[in-house]
Order: sequence, then C-alpha cells, then structure tokens
Amino acid sequence: MGKLDKLKTENKKSKEGRLIIAAILFLFGLLTFVLQYFALNQFYNLAIERTAKVLLPEIKNLFEDIEKELLEENLDYINLGLDQLVYDDLEGLRILAIRSLEIPDIRGVYAYDSKGKILNLPTNIEREKKRFFSLEKVVDAGKITNFQSDTLSIIFPMGEQAEVGFLELIVDPKPDIIPERNAIKSQVIKQGLIVFLFGSILLLFVFGLFFKRLQKAEAQLLAKTEDLKHTNQRLVMACKTAGLGAITAHLMHAIKSPLMGLKNLELSGDKADAKIAEQALQSTTKQIENMVHETMNCLKEYELDEESYSFEAHELLCMTAKKFNSKGKGDCVSIISSQWDKININNLQANLLLPILQNLVQNALESGRKTKVFLQLEKVAGRIAFLVADNGPGVPKHIKDDLFSPTRSNKEHGSGLGLAICKQLAEQINGGIFLKSSTAKGSTFCVEIQPAEELL
Repeated sequence: MGKLDKLKTENKKSKEGRLIIAAILFLFGLLTFVLQYFALNQFYNLAIERTAKVLLPEIKNLFEDIEKELLEENLDYINLGLDQLVYDDLEGLRILAIRSLEIPDIRGVYAYDSKGKILNLPTNIEREKKRFFSLEKVVDAGKITNFQSDTLSIIFPMGEQAEVGFLELIVDPKPDIIPERNAIKSQVIKQGLIVFLFGSILLLFVFGLFFKRLQKAEAQLLAKTEDLKHTNQRLVMACKTAGLGAITAHLMHAIKSPLMGLKNLELSGDKADAKIAEQALQSTTKQIENMVHETMNCLKEYELDEESYSFEAHELLCMTAKKFNSKGKGDCVSIISSQWDKININNLQANLLLPILQNLVQNALESGRKTKVFLQLEKVAGRIAFLVADNGPGVPKHIKDDLFSPTRSNKEHGSGLGLAICKQLAEQINGGIFLKSSTAKGSTFCVEIQPAEELL
C-alpha cells in the first residue's frame, strides 16, 4: 500500500512538473509572439518611411520647377503692365497635384489648402473624402503615412510651415510595399521560430537540471524526515513509558495504605472482632478494586492519546471532593467558586489531574484530625491553576527543598514517593506542581496546566 501511494505521489508530481514546463513554454511563446508583432510593425513603418523618403525629393523638385515656371509667367505679365499676379500658391499646388500623377505607382493625388480644405481637382479619386490626419501633426512631423490593405497615403506639407497647403499622394503598394512587407513578415516569423526553438531547448535543459537537483534535495529531505519520524516515535514511546510508569507508581502508592491497614488488623476468636475484620476486609478490597479500575481506565486513555471528550474544571474539583466527603468525614473538602470554573479540560488532562489532586488532598487530611481542605481555580499567565489549600500545621522547613523528590517519608507507613509521582504526572500533561505557600496556619499547593481552550 505504501509503494502504491508513493507511486501515485510521484505521478502527481511528474504531472505537475510537466504542467509547469508547459505553462513556462507557453509564456515564452507568447512573449516571442508579442516581440515579433512589435518588430513587424517597426519594420513595416521603416519600409513605408523609405517609400516616403524616395518620393519627397521628387515632389520638392517638381514643386520648385513649378514655382519657377509660375514666377516667370508672373514676371512676363508684370512686364506687360498688369498689376495683379495671374498665378498664386494654390494654383501652383493644383498644378503640382496634376503633375504628380506622372510619378510611377501614384494612383491619385489630393490637395488641401493651408486650412485643410480639400481642393477640387481632376486627380481626386473620391469626391467626398474624409481627412484622416491632423494639420498640426503634419506640420510638426513633416509627413504622415496611412497604410491600408491596398492603399498607401502619404501627406507632404508644402512650404516651410505648410503655408501653401498639403499634398496627399495615393501610392499603389503592390509593386514595392506589399512584397517587402511579405518578405519582412516571412523573415521575422522564421527568426522568431528559431529563437523560440532554441529558447525552448535551453529552458528544458535548465529546468531538467533544476528538477533533478530538486528531486535529489527532496529525496534527502524525505530521508531526513523519515529519520526524524522514527526519532519522534522513539521519544513518544519513551514519554509514554515514563507516563505509564508514573501512573502505575501512583496506583502502587495508593494501594499501600489500605494494604498496611489490613496488615495491622488484629484478629481474635471473638465473633464481634471477626465481623469487624470482615467489614474492614470488604471495604479495603472494594477500595483497592476501585483504585485498580480507575487506574486501568486512565492507562487505556493515555495509551490511545485521543482527546475525545472534555470536563469542566469545576467537575474535577467536585469529583475530588466527593471522594473524600463520602468517607464519613463530613465536609472535610470544600470548593471555592471562581470565574474559571467552566474552563474545559480534555479527558487526557483530566485523567492525570484527578490522581494529583486526590494525592494532595489525602496528604492534607493526614496532616491533622481537624484539617479542612479548600479547592479553587485561578488564572496564571494564560494557564489554569488548581489550588489545594488546607488549614493544617504547614510543611516542615527541613523537607521543603526536597518536597517533590523521592525521599524518606515522615508518615509511619509512607513511601516518600507521593509528591514525586504527582510531579511526574503533571509533567506528562505539560503542567507543573509547586508549593505556593506554607505557614503554621496552613499550606497551599498549586497545579498549573494549559487548558483545552484559551483563557480571555
């Protein structure tokens, strides 16, 4: 099954790699096409520009010749005594338009006065023609061209500042312009395809090297991840083993007291004593049975490591108090309400918190006959604190430093491991336990954990 999943993952990555390369090649092809498009337009404009440059000297020479002829005729009329000139600039522009038809490849000519009004001439192909150019642009640029599918229009300003007017030549593009455009197009497309081909090969080569290095790095990363996974599994097993050991130690510690009670039970031939012994034996057996049952449930959930349900923090306090108040001691354990009572504690935390709280309460009650225990919740820097306070004689000074370390117990049948086990259990849920205060009027122990929900 693992090999099949690995094969599917490799196929998916291979498909994704091919899609990425195809997308990059597509973008590269699109970029090549855009560059070709702009290059073609630039070359087309250069071809038209050459045509205009070829025609411009001919038009200028022709216009100069016409101006000389008209000047000579005007001088002849002046010599004859006429005060008014026979020919003006517009007449010269009309003559220039008609003579321009003598230039090869010119199919028609339009003439405009200095204000852009079209002159009525026999050279006009269209009687009603819309002007496609701006007068200011013609004066500034010197000429304007407009190429359509079968027509090339070239506008020349006549005079230094177009004071005479404008001449529009309609040139046949078929002899020169269209063949040159087709040759340019063919050449540019051919060069574009060559660039795209070599560029694609180069990109494929570069990406091939890149993907090989990436696969090598990924393989190394997967190997390191697998090693890290095994290491984490060993650490988890070690932590679980430590946790299970702490829970088992708690059970042994809790069972020790009732067993010692049975050991110290003195039996005699008296029936009354036998009956008391029988009741004590049944009570102790039931107590040990309940302890084993609770511990087994705790071990099962700890091994599963699943947060399947939760408790309110106040419920844990109630369960702890109920266990001790039901032993016929009255209300020896009291709960002080707080605003944090409804904070949720998941089942994994709750199963290890209960033995800790019970151990702390048991220790407090054993410190004196009239000792009362008070349970309360507090918030401490984003964590929830379970406080176990009592009005007992306090913790002796000489054992405060080693309170949570395995040590010799001050109790007659104590093991000296109770608080050390509580510390281990607290650490299994990333919590902590410490003595908050201790005086001759009582002690307060604090168990801090990170709750299942964030504290506001």
